[in-house]
Amino acid sequence: MGGKPVTALALLGFDPCRMGRETVREVLRGAVDKLKEAGTVLLGGHTLDDREPKFGLAVTGVCEYRCITQEGAKPGQLVFLTKPVGTGALIKGVKEGLLRESDIEEAIENMTALNDRASRVMTEAGSTACTDVTGFGLLGHAFNICRKSGVGMNIEFEKVPVYPQALDLIRRGVFPKGAKENMTFVRAHLKTDLEEWKITALCDPVTSGGLLFTADREKESFISRRSSEVGVNVWVIGEVTEDKVIRVL
Repeated sequence: MGGKPVTALALLGFDPCRMGRETVREVLRGAVDKLKEAGTVLLGGHTLDDREPKFGLAVTGVCEYRCITQEGAKPGQLVFLTKPVGTGALIKGVKEGLLRESDIEEAIENMTALNDRASRVMTEAGSTACTDVTGFGLLGHAFNICRKSGVGMNIEFEKVPVYPQALDLIRRGVFPKGAKENMTFVRAHLKTDLEEWKITALCDPVTSGGLLFTADREKESFISRRSSEVGVNVWVIGEVTEDKVIRVL
């Protein structure tokens, strides 16, 4: 949304008999390190007994000028993405023993990267709509922007950054069930002639994904130059249309 974090509270759930103290310590250490990187602090939080490990942060922040929401996309604008997709398939591949953690180091590096620099580029470029790509997958979050802005999108599959290993796994039928649920979520508003595995890749639920935002076409060169200056990747993956349909080309 273009905001800056100020404070955070942690919520940690774990089973003391199954999850060692050192693991919990490292989870909290990682969170504090990222909060420092983001320029904010951990005020406290809560812990609870839970057989399924859980950790999250509730963050309070401020928008100095305006909040960039999902409601401002305009026909003719370009659609930008700042991280590759496909992490859901990669993580499933590791869990099923088809990949090693060392095989997905690039994805891990991207998942642990903050979106602060990408947000700065987006804000400076005058973006009018934005969301982060997470559990609903690229198409699910694109649909949320379209639905709330009253527009459609054309997305070019070949321009979307997808981890090659994820594509290979998805072709083999290895992906989280959430990808199919996401496809059901968007299918009624989707038009495409592409093979289903390609659409599945764009519906793959993402962990700690990048920003999906829209900006005026004449801002493309500025976004390219500025993103290079601050050290983030930005891909143009499509454009905003008037007809309230998502076309994957």
